[in-house]
Amino acid sequence: MDIFTTQPGLEMLFRWGHFLAGITWIGLLYYFNFVQGEYFKEAEASAKSDAVQKLVPRALWWFRWGAMLTFLTGLGIMGIRGSGWSVDIYIGAMLGTLMFLNVWLIIWPNQKIVIASTEKTAKGEAAIPEAADAAAQAGLASRTNVLFSVPMLFFMGASAHYPHYDSGTLGILLIFAAILGLQYNASRKALSRFGFAQKLPPAGYMGPLASVKGVIHCGLGLALVFVLILELI
Repeated sequence: MDIFTTQPGLEMLFRWGHFLAGITWIGLLYYFNFVQGEYFKEAEASAKSDAVQKLVPRALWWFRWGAMLTFLTGLGIMGIRGSGWSVDIYIGAMLGTLMFLNVWLIIWPNQKIVIASTEKTAKGEAAIPEAADAAAQAGLASRTNVLFSVPMLFFMGASAHYPHYDSGTLGILLIFAAILGLQYNASRKALSRFGFAQKLPPAGYMGPLASVKGVIHCGLGLALVFVLILELI
């Protein structure tokens, strides 16, 4: 029973939980962005309303708690292992943490508004005025999470199989700055509620992330740029 009492055993248990929760979370992230979102563009109003009321809440439950468990098991792995990580794990962990925060602080709160508004209109009542804006905020944060997920998965794997131990400080700072800039774009509206970002337009920029092909290409490009920065700077 060493798996329950030794450091390698406990780390393996946390990794197992991390994999299970991560597959659930990221799988649903891709489902929302690559399947459900595209279906909603073509679905009849009644079918979309029914899905938002009955399907979306169930999927969001697994989505947000998958994110929570992924985050917590990730913390557990890093706590058990302690030091000795390459820079890859810190890049991956930063991306994963921001994705987790996007789920709980932007996507889920705004999706609750969308669901509530759909339920009201299904009863013949007026829609919630903020619903359209809430859907846009959730959509941008979700697309940003897809964008982040591509380099995140690369660097999580690279930490064990292609680690970068000798990367320059400038390169690391450039990567962190780029990540924070992209995150700021996704969370600008949410930040404005707390008095931040008041001098800039509240809505973030969707750009090429608006299409499935665009967000996939941007994610692959972002991962490539980050790897090149670590390799060359």
